Amino acid sequence: MREGRISLGNVRCDGCQRTITHAERYLTVDEEDGVEVEKGEKSFYCIDCSLQKGYAEYRGEKGEKGEQKLTFFPGDIQSPEPDSEVQSPEPDSGETAGQKKNDE
Repeated sequence: MREGRISLGNVRCDGCQRTITHAERYLTVDEEDGVEVEKGEKSFYCIDCSLQKGYAEYRGEKGEKGEQKLTFFPGDIQSPEPDSEVQSPEPDSGETAGQKKNDE
């Protein structure tokens, strides 16, 4: 399992062996023999090593130009379409939102 974290300054990258400095992002991954598994030994990777191993990537939002964001999520996870609207449930018994029925 992948977990993105923020270093407190006492983490060493298992890839390049450098100390991951305070407030720097890093990734923990459950691995066995260098392969990601659901439950295994925790490995710690800096951003550069995460990118090299394919555990991280930069992605842009669909239809947006320029800005890319770092993600540790496995590939092809789709965000909701920006044009889709969330439908709220219809009020019961003829009431409208914010209005109570007077039963007196």
